[in-house]
Order: sequence, then C-alpha cells, then structure tokens
Amino acid sequence: MGDTLTIRQLLIALLLPSGNDAAYALAVHTGRKIAGDNHLSNEQAVEVFMDAVNEKAKELGAEHSNFVVPDGYDAEGQYTTACDLAIIAKACLDNPDIARIVAKEKSYERWTGGREVTYQNTNKLLDSGSPYYYPEAIGMKTGTSSLAGAGLVSAAVINEKTYVSIVMGAATKDSLFQDSIIIYDAIKELRKR
Repeated sequence: MGDTLTIRQLLIALLLPSGNDAAYALAVHTGRKIAGDNHLSNEQAVEVFMDAVNEKAKELGAEHSNFVVPDGYDAEGQYTTACDLAIIAKACLDNPDIARIVAKEKSYERWTGGREVTYQNTNKLLDSGSPYYYPEAIGMKTGTSSLAGAGLVSAAVINEKTYVSIVMGAATKDSLFQDSIIIYDAIKELRKR
C-alpha cells in the first residue's frame, strides 16, 4: 500500500507474475489519461480503459472478443477466441518494450520508495530450471480462470521465424506447457521438410 511504481514496473508486475493489482492500477491510470480527467472514479476510469481496449482489439482485427475487466478473470459478457488472442499477441510482440518484458524469466526491481522485489515469470517455457523450459520461447502470458481453465499464449522463434501458440482450457497448468511444446516441436518437424 502506498508504493509508487513506474508504468514499466507495473507492466512487469502484470505480465510476469500476473499481478491483478497492477492490471487495475494501469487501467485506472490509462483510463484517466484517455478521458483527460484525473477526477474520474476508479470504476469510471476502468470503464473508459476497457472501451479503449475493445476498440483497439477490433482495430487489430480481433473481431470475436469482448473484454470487460482488466485482469482477465471471468466476467459476464467477456469472451475471446484463440485466433483473436494470436492477433493480440502479435501486436504485443511488435511493441519492443512489451516483447522485452514478456521474454524475461524474472525481473529484479527497486521501487521509488526503496522496496526491492523480484518477479518470476509464470510462463515455465522461459524458466531455465523448469522441466518445461523451451530455449526457443520468447514469451508471453499465462492465464487461469474458473470458466476458461488454464491457458497460455506463447511465442517461440524457430528457424528465425516467430510463431505464436494459443493453448486454452488445459486440464492442468502443467499440460498447457506440455501442449505448447508439442505444438512447437511439430512446427520444427514441419520446417525440416
């Protein structure tokens, strides 16, 4: 409570350990910036932000999604597809700042108040100590909710080409990494031909 973080630090807190508090802090800050009104309530700012998120998603071509809450948890009226997640993932990878963050295994940060934290990425494909470590992996983001189950949007560079894999509704958190590896290994085999 009462800590001050930079936008970059909030993005790291959001994208590596899935910090939902960071998702809401970013949404409120950005919603107020978009509206040009620092006096918006948190709820109003989040609403402005989510409208902008949906507008941007449609602009990118993610036509079959509707996002309601910034943390991605289950919410009435919120939905997406694997194809839309791949479109959004590509846009994220096209942003060098986001691409650098999602590729990190962990990140040490010192907040402006002096507090020191180390964030561990929840994507085990990037964890060199994990049985699911995949050297070609370059990111991206895990997610779990009651209705959607475990999911992973990941990316890997194979033969100098970037591929995005979407695993949704995995039976277990481990199987989403196993399924991603199966997909990337199949791509490697196809690329050999």
